[in-house]
Amino acid sequence: MNPLDFSVTAAELMLRAQSLRQRMAQAGLDALLLTTGDNLKYASGYPSPTHSGPRPFIFILPLSGDPVFIVHAGRAREARRFSWASDIRTYSRLSHAPVELIVEVLREKGLGKARIGIEIGAEQCLDIPILDFFAVQKELCNASFVDSAAVLWAARMHKSPQEIDRIRRACAITSTAYQGCFRAIHGGMRELEVAQLLKNLMLEQGADDTWLLMTSGPGNYDLVSRGPSARKLEPGDFIYIDCGCSIAGYWCDFDRCGVVGKPSQKQKDAQQYAQETTRLGVEMIRPGASTRQIAQACNEKMARFPYSITSDIGFLAARIGHGIGISALEPPNMSEDEDTLLEPGMVITIEPGVATDFGVFHIEQDVLVTQNGHEVLSTASTDLFEIKS
Repeated sequence: MNPLDFSVTAAELMLRAQSLRQRMAQAGLDALLLTTGDNLKYASGYPSPTHSGPRPFIFILPLSGDPVFIVHAGRAREARRFSWASDIRTYSRLSHAPVELIVEVLREKGLGKARIGIEIGAEQCLDIPILDFFAVQKELCNASFVDSAAVLWAARMHKSPQEIDRIRRACAITSTAYQGCFRAIHGGMRELEVAQLLKNLMLEQGADDTWLLMTSGPGNYDLVSRGPSARKLEPGDFIYIDCGCSIAGYWCDFDRCGVVGKPSQKQKDAQQYAQETTRLGVEMIRPGASTRQIAQACNEKMARFPYSITSDIGFLAARIGHGIGISALEPPNMSEDEDTLLEPGMVITIEPGVATDFGVFHIEQDVLVTQNGHEVLSTASTDLFEIKS
């Protein structure tokens, strides 16, 4: 693949279908019925929105044979352009799934008595009205509609070289944007201005899309999940930014921080402790490593944070990291409640952290599990940036 060409090719989509079908066979599924969202995007190649209430998308992937892509008539041209499916079926009614057409296709494919995987499991969403699904189920009363989460996540967690290239490029763009942004901003700027500058720096490098969270100033350091506000940066403010961008639909996700003026010694020491804790988790990443053990090690070290905290960010999130890919947040969960063994091709974050009354000490790294260990993809400095007053 040309290193500058991040388009999803038909050959890549065929490999995804092969991966899904292997897992379907192991799970005893005869077909997948996917609705609007990231799973449909992954399997079909169509740049699906997250949700489409008025015009639902349906992608049916049988264990063998050609898939069928059902779209609203107005989207047929797009479907032919982006999807690898040659069998495109259309409907015209708004705000409802095309029940009769879905039933017709499933019967035509010999799936009237099949085990059909649908999106009803962990971190899944069936994006058609539930009454419409009940109608499909009633018409196909001899078919079994079962949870397909394990099949879908097993395929999506293992990134292909092309998928990894997209995430690596997204990380590189975001790393460069962080460096440029923290050099350019200054006291007196509004958070909204900082956010727009950072997003522009990502878009100028070729990012498809961006997302961003931000907080700054005393009294706000617990609010790590909020968007930028009209608040002006003042001397001494700690500023926390968590952001990312996408390349061909694949995201990155990591944060960086700075201080307006010179960081205090307490802030420097706290940042160093957060760096050491994150590094501990990163260094444990390798094939066969347990998500639970990594989370335990990070949580145990962060519990010894040498200053008073106002929020344990890892506890608030119930994890110290997660997977990334087509979704910025996806399995596996780096949590003491989940024991997934890491495998080559997974891309995860490590992000233990705490909030205090003098800043947010939470360093997130995006990390690829390699054949022999790991590769850190988020290359921006993790030191506190000094922001002009």
